[in-house]
Amino acid sequence: MKRQPTPLDMLMAEQRRVRESCRVQEQKINEDFKFIHDHFGRILFAGISSLFFSKRREPVENDEKKETEEQNPMLGMMFKNIPPLLWEAALPILLRWGVGRIGNLFRRRAKR
Repeated sequence: MKRQPTPLDMLMAEQRRVRESCRVQEQKINEDFKFIHDHFGRILFAGISSLFFSKRREPVENDEKKETEEQNPMLGMMFKNIPPLLWEAALPILLRWGVGRIGNLFRRRAKR
């Protein structure tokens, strides 16, 4: 004969299920944040460039569609790798400026 689970057994099983569900969700969120961290420059530039270089969303026929695709600017494709380079160049400058500002807070100023 099979015995019925006690309320404590049911609660423990529910707790295991909830913990496993939380662990899976946490892994998914961590993967999403890692992707965002690794590709933040491209994501940022894609958002900005979509504001300036958005394609028209009007329905067109097949022959006209080819013509409009050729007329769209390709600047977004040319500049997609620039934000990481800009960040790499600006980071040392920003760090030096920030350290200098913090250092100025702790230095005593000479009295005149």
